[in-house]
Amino acid sequence: MTKLLNVLLAAAVASSSACTTSEDCGLNGDCVDKTCSCDPAWTGDTCTSLNLIPISAEAAEDGAYKHGTSTSWGANVAFCDEDNLYHMFVSEMKSNCTLSSWIPNSQITHATSKDISGPYEFRETLFDTFHHNPRLTFDAASGKYLLFMIGGDLDGTEDCSGIPDSDGELYDTRIVYSESASLNGPWTTPSEPLVERGAEDAWDYVVTNPSPIIHSDGTTYLYYRGTPKYWDDDSLLGELPESVGVAVAPHYSGPYTKPFSSPILSYMNEDPFAWFDPSRGYKMLTHGRDDPLNTHYAYSPDGLNWSSGSDVACNNTVTLDDGTIRVFKNRERPQIYFDKEGQP
Repeated sequence: MTKLLNVLLAAAVASSSACTTSEDCGLNGDCVDKTCSCDPAWTGDTCTSLNLIPISAEAAEDGAYKHGTSTSWGANVAFCDEDNLYHMFVSEMKSNCTLSSWIPNSQITHATSKDISGPYEFRETLFDTFHHNPRLTFDAASGKYLLFMIGGDLDGTEDCSGIPDSDGELYDTRIVYSESASLNGPWTTPSEPLVERGAEDAWDYVVTNPSPIIHSDGTTYLYYRGTPKYWDDDSLLGELPESVGVAVAPHYSGPYTKPFSSPILSYMNEDPFAWFDPSRGYKMLTHGRDDPLNTHYAYSPDGLNWSSGSDVACNNTVTLDDGTIRVFKNRERPQIYFDKEGQP
């Protein structure tokens, strides 16, 4: 009886992991004989885990960009044919402040390197305080690079102190963009806010952390992190309910409307990085909110109806090229580099 039970349990496990379509493989592989055959960048039974390559101990320790003793956060990188350099756009805290006072001390830095892995050298402060969480993309129709971000003109604090909750709440929910025909600039003055915040009792009273997908016809899906009103409610900070939503516009400049009144992922996530894979569908990496050590993955055939977002793409460990495992305190704000053919 025990042997029979073990056989039945094994059969149940095998049945639960068997695939029938590519969606069962996270839109990252093909279902072949009820087994997922993953694309090179993905691994796991359902092709929803990133197949990350090892890095050197030096790279793990030094990182790709250091500018004195300043704190940086959430880099985007693209290659430029004009100068054969990799261009990085990253949040950097002014006056050697840390992330604890990111509002109002974050600004957008432009840095370059001959190698994608760095080291990157500081070139300029592209947007002064307060601007944060840049997301770089390219619009093929206009031939322009776009930097989506949050923020607006706001003086930083030399002593790295915070600002009144009313100001923090206002600037945290300002999604704007700038554009340029070249990664070398010049860049336009950031736009007015693109996405209207929700009602004061809504799940997305704060709309922040933009990640756009621009389609060939101009239609733009702008994914964002939504949170309820929390700046003046310290009771929410420990368990802040952060979720991902979407706003849609006929053009990246707007006007944007929200097709749904609730989040698009049933699992709580933040810091979305969304992209469109022409051969597979829509994909998104996020920072898991219920388990903040993990990066999560979600997928969609149409960009509007998504999987739950509960799949774990990677955790807070990094494998070094000598086979050892480096454990980091956290892993947030996932970003992906795309080559000239648009492949990650």
